[in-house]
Amino acid sequence: MKTSNIFTPAALFIAASLAISGSVLAQERQLAVAYKNVINRTGAPQYMQDYDADDHQRFNPLFDDGAWHGHLLPANADGMGGFPGPALLTEEYINFMADNFDRLTLYKNGKKVALSMTAYSIPGALYQKLTAPGISVEMTLRFATARTSLLETKITTDTPLELVWDGALLEKLHAKEQQPQTDKTIEQAFPDYSRKILPTADGLTVTFGKVRSPSVLMTSGESEYQIHKSLPMLTSVKGHEFSGKASIQGSTTIYTTYSHLLTAQEVQLEQPKIADVLAHPQRYMTASAERWEAYLRKGLTNPHATQDQERVAVKAIETLNANWRGAAGAMKFDSVTPSVTGRWFSGNQTWPWDTWKQAYAMAHFNPEVAKDNIRAVFAFQIQPDDPVRPWDAGFVPDLIAYNLSPERGGDGTNWNERNTKPSLAAWSVMEVYKTTGDKQWLAEMYPRLVAYHDWWLKNRDHNHNGVPEYGATRDKAHNTADGQMLFTVKRGEHEQALHGLKNYDQLLHTGKYDSIEIPAQVAASWESGRDDAAAFGFIDADQLANYVEQGGKKQDWQVKFAENRAQDGTLLGYSLLQESVDQASYMYSDNKYLAEMADILGYQDQAADFRSKASKLASYINTCMFDERSGFFYDIRIEEQPLANGCAGKPIVERGKGPEGWSPLFNGAANQQHADAVVKVMKDTREFNTYVPLGTAALTNPAFGADIYWRGRVWVDQLYFGLKGMEQYGYRQDAEAMAAAFFKHADGLVTDGPIRENYNPLNGQQQGAPNFSWSAAHLYMLYNDFFTQQK
Repeated sequence: MKTSNIFTPAALFIAASLAISGSVLAQERQLAVAYKNVINRTGAPQYMQDYDADDHQRFNPLFDDGAWHGHLLPANADGMGGFPGPALLTEEYINFMADNFDRLTLYKNGKKVALSMTAYSIPGALYQKLTAPGISVEMTLRFATARTSLLETKITTDTPLELVWDGALLEKLHAKEQQPQTDKTIEQAFPDYSRKILPTADGLTVTFGKVRSPSVLMTSGESEYQIHKSLPMLTSVKGHEFSGKASIQGSTTIYTTYSHLLTAQEVQLEQPKIADVLAHPQRYMTASAERWEAYLRKGLTNPHATQDQERVAVKAIETLNANWRGAAGAMKFDSVTPSVTGRWFSGNQTWPWDTWKQAYAMAHFNPEVAKDNIRAVFAFQIQPDDPVRPWDAGFVPDLIAYNLSPERGGDGTNWNERNTKPSLAAWSVMEVYKTTGDKQWLAEMYPRLVAYHDWWLKNRDHNHNGVPEYGATRDKAHNTADGQMLFTVKRGEHEQALHGLKNYDQLLHTGKYDSIEIPAQVAASWESGRDDAAAFGFIDADQLANYVEQGGKKQDWQVKFAENRAQDGTLLGYSLLQESVDQASYMYSDNKYLAEMADILGYQDQAADFRSKASKLASYINTCMFDERSGFFYDIRIEEQPLANGCAGKPIVERGKGPEGWSPLFNGAANQQHADAVVKVMKDTREFNTYVPLGTAALTNPAFGADIYWRGRVWVDQLYFGLKGMEQYGYRQDAEAMAAAFFKHADGLVTDGPIRENYNPLNGQQQGAPNFSWSAAHLYMLYNDFFTQQK
């Protein structure tokens, strides 16, 4: 592949660093400044919940260093002199505290100074320059600790000035058009929130009352937002407004810290850190700048990428670091959340599926956080003496968060143990090892990975053939107290709640239903990471009617279940009566990576065992899960008796093609003949090769919809898995071409908008939560592996 002689800022910087000498920090700042305004960080929030049309916060504050608050750049002249917000992470949800808090205004001889403003962001910092004749104000905001941001304000003047800072807490909950049924203020909606501004000798403190409102606002009653300045400030407070005054006689530099602290213990622990920041502010400013330059130097290593592609890589790095949360609440380690501005994804809600991908990418530029993200998930791996579900030893919960579930003594509603996620943990752990060479890391994680691996075979392998199924745990959402599976039958406008597998199977046999809702089916789809995929029987009513009209049976789309029980009869959970080709493929690579780790750690017998399992899985996948007629891989049904060739059943071709079909290629389990056939389907414009390629259902899939979550939209992880699979089997050039088509047609990539969840395959429109981590992770992987200048 020929490339043009156009150099990206990173390439030029590396060359310059080799050619010239000078201060390290000056060189580093040259690189950071090359990426101004990669993400639009301007905003003027008017509501605590300043949502977009999809109920996500509509601005993109700068978060960094694991902090629990973020700042914006001014969107207009009214915000000049301040950094709008802050946005506060109230345990598990993001909410704005103010439009502009601690905004600076200058007065000379009693008259307000008219200033002009230049403002921009660079990776890790916000910058403003305010100027007037004879006066210059340079403001740089960075993060100093996991709870505190630091503002440097350099004022250059040859005359005395009066400095006035002001701010007001927001009063409106949300825009009336977003919630037309109510027009409540924050105080009316949450009377116990009791926000108070208290003046201090060097700033102020905002205190918050205790609120436990799931899905909106969670506070301990001990949380505070503190402002401290390096010079004395006389603060006056009137209700939810404040003003602070100080005077200077000439040029000076002022430092201000902003801290969001969630508990009384955090308040106590952060005070000496704040004192140290104010005692040595330049040390912290320099450390932040050097930290970010290290991210860029380590992360931007593709000499063949275009400048636009490199900016997207920087956007991905900024996004992942912004979603990094310091340990808090129930969380024992730092973690990375799906989206700091996503309504359902902020706080420190952490999923294993997201974690494996985020850590894989961050290993290349922020490896310690990558490690902690994985540690955070495994910190809640179920142990044999677990008080809630000891039968699930080795299991990793699907969602962990700031607040434990009621079953574990908390009041959280996000914590989820109904399912886990696919076996990609070893893939991620191994990538961290490859980038760090840290053998101790492997020794730490290996027993946890083996326990997770064994759980799949013990609790999700119904027919005990070494090919685990997706399923659902034993849980109050799935079954009655005596272990009977729950489901609801819909006939016309009538619903009937039933339970028991015998009743369920009998209902399927009669076909006397319009639809059936099964909580265990939902959990099984969550367990796959593909929430409403066609492979798991999800199809819209009109699509199903059309399918039946074309000669199909509605029972084709109804999944079956089996109870998994221990030898003593203890109910362990449920399996779908189908073996999923993607999970089988992930399990293949899980064995492969565990064997590699065992070799490194000196466990030769275990390595041999894992390799044997991998070989058997590869043979099974190619023998049982490939359909010769359509040239694609599918899930297979588990019949009452295995087929003559040893397969559990036949491929479920009728539910159409999805990205699970190229999972054997991504994981390296497919043989070359089958891989050739799959790539042919992937390249077919009547199947997956759309305007934005490799969506989550083929155009021919009966359940396809361009805007359906996992039955049409293009998710960047599945795209990347497809391209890596093509590359492994000799189709590198085709993979590069598809990567180029994605980059060209996916809306918003090269603009300053945030990275979103997914894209419409037919028109490229971006959809879903903004500032989305796993999209960022896989965009970074695409930059590393496939983005290249093409002539």
